[in-house]
Amino acid sequence: MTARTPPLVTVALGWILIVSSCTFSRPLRSNAGEVPASVPDQLASGGPIYTQTCATSTCHGTQGEGIRSRDRFKVWPLVGDEFQSRHPNAQIVFDVIRSGGEPNLRALTDQQIYDSIAYELSQNQITLDSPLTADNAHAVFGGKMSGDSQGGLYPPSNNAVILTPPLIRDLPITAQNDRLRLQIDQFAVASAIGKSKLPNGGVFLIVVFVLTDLDQTPITVNPAHLRLSTPGGDHLQPQSIDIHAAIEQFHEQTIKPQHGTVGLVVFTLTAPDQFDQLMYDDGEGSRITLRLKP
Repeated sequence: MTARTPPLVTVALGWILIVSSCTFSRPLRSNAGEVPASVPDQLASGGPIYTQTCATSTCHGTQGEGIRSRDRFKVWPLVGDEFQSRHPNAQIVFDVIRSGGEPNLRALTDQQIYDSIAYELSQNQITLDSPLTADNAHAVFGGKMSGDSQGGLYPPSNNAVILTPPLIRDLPITAQNDRLRLQIDQFAVASAIGKSKLPNGGVFLIVVFVLTDLDQTPITVNPAHLRLSTPGGDHLQPQSIDIHAAIEQFHEQTIKPQHGTVGLVVFTLTAPDQFDQLMYDDGEGSRITLRLKP
């Protein structure tokens, strides 16, 4: 849990859905990992998970209203304007939850987590056309962002001028080896971020991704191991740019086995299409390459 609350705060389990202090007291009825037959079936499955792990007096408040400390939220709400203004997409919500260390959360199946997210979205008057699954979660967002993904970045940034993104492979894009999985969830291009603007048509490439530890030992991940290749063969490093975003900028940290981290990085390009592959290589056997273009 993090208590930092700057504008458009960084992603933390506190504002998404479930935090490490949340527990449930009895077995939950679920679809045992199977996709529900309908949205009502999914909400019936996800409701008990949500109410017993999230909407409690020790977690996010009994009505999901959050928990305040003086003039700010100590634990972010699950419903209302505060949640909706920070809701990225359902897949990132899932990735943040799945990255958590609470044993009760680790015991849930992937589909149980999607069911609980679907129920949370329903409490925010976000209507699903079909059950939420791993296949469609990336495209599900709503509330204040409904119909406006700001060129691939959501929640929108209030200090970035987002352009129509260049053609890339369908998201999410995933690759893995025996140690790590790298998955891109969001991809956007900006002509300016805050007071930063590049000359001669240069742009900022914004990537939101998930790194997951598949090994049996903790792995330390670092932006220094991340590179973006260009068609000309250059390898670009992530830049320290003050972008206001709901996703925390990627930083050095240690992730536990079967856990991960969601992060945002910014690269500078000479033109919107001057990218080729995203690569992560720690020099210790964790080399992964993601081809970005179709």
